[in-house]
Amino acid sequence: MHTSLITLLAVITLQGFAFQKQERQGARPVPWKSTAVMNAPRASHSATTLPDGRVLVAGGFDQSDDDRGQVYLRSAEIYDPRTNKFTSTGEMTYSRAGHTATLLQNGTVLVAGGFGAMGALSSAELFDPATESFTQITSMKVRRGGGTATLLLDGRVFFCGGGDREPTITAELFDPRTKSFTLTGNMAYQRTAHTATRLPGGMVLVVGGSSHQNSVLGSVEMFDPARGIFLQAATLNVPRYHHAAAAMNDGSVLVIGGADQRDWRGQLAAVERYTLSTGRFVPVSDLQHARFKHADAVIGFEDGTFLIAGGNAAVELYSPATGISKVVATLDSPHYYATATFLPDGSVLIAGGYDEALKATNKAWIWRK
Repeated sequence: MHTSLITLLAVITLQGFAFQKQERQGARPVPWKSTAVMNAPRASHSATTLPDGRVLVAGGFDQSDDDRGQVYLRSAEIYDPRTNKFTSTGEMTYSRAGHTATLLQNGTVLVAGGFGAMGALSSAELFDPATESFTQITSMKVRRGGGTATLLLDGRVFFCGGGDREPTITAELFDPRTKSFTLTGNMAYQRTAHTATRLPGGMVLVVGGSSHQNSVLGSVEMFDPARGIFLQAATLNVPRYHHAAAAMNDGSVLVIGGADQRDWRGQLAAVERYTLSTGRFVPVSDLQHARFKHADAVIGFEDGTFLIAGGNAAVELYSPATGISKVVATLDSPHYYATATFLPDGSVLIAGGYDEALKATNKAWIWRK
């Protein structure tokens, strides 16, 4: 991780360009819809669909116009698909980017960790959609920037990896009944910029990431919530970090893109699939475009296809069943650390991200399948 406000007219113009480009290529026109811009440019923010269909967008960072470097945000806003507007809501207790935001079973949102101006954070807070306010709660046991949070079947939240000056091997559990964090078993490897995906039976598949001295991992571990331990799993075919992972309809996990140890110069188009029946990773067809820093910008549909945005200007619709990935639009920049979230009508809200100069945007788009 580590221009300026645009007008709505600019967003519409860019969307028109993407639409025209697809027509010239002979593809089916893509039904983009213009969206009111966010109140603040954001990248590495969180976007969480609330129970009532609105989307909570919180935190993130932007590159300042002076020599201050990155500016971390406390602000939050809500996108309402009924009014097609972003509206500012209560601020977080802490400025943060690269944090996690988890919708709990009671409808509140747990926001935890991330990075701030002084480094990685352990602080946590709860957002209540009814009052549109954040309330600070007890902190995590470990500072976690670049970590993951996974909602478990029993309603607890599993956190692993991330860290401060270097990645951590630790993991912890949040219990919404007590609003407290408890350390659990350690991973075999330090990890940051990894993924953690819940499997149908409740286990969590922890994939790749970067470890000590910035080595990129091909190792994979399985967390067992019942016993609070990690088990070794099959290794990736391609070591990667800053990738995305998405659950498939059959319980398999699709691992998408990322980068190898060359970072920006080592971006990947490679995709592989973890299959429950074999416990192995199998390479599947590549994307059309390499991409990384897109972990929160992948959406899976009921028909088994995936919308893959962020990390590249091209937005792709990928079908693991057919091995076909097609570009459905081209945006104005790669939008690293953008977010993609479902709306009640099945469309997808794509918001924020930064360009090659680390400058964040307040642009947003709606894509309809």
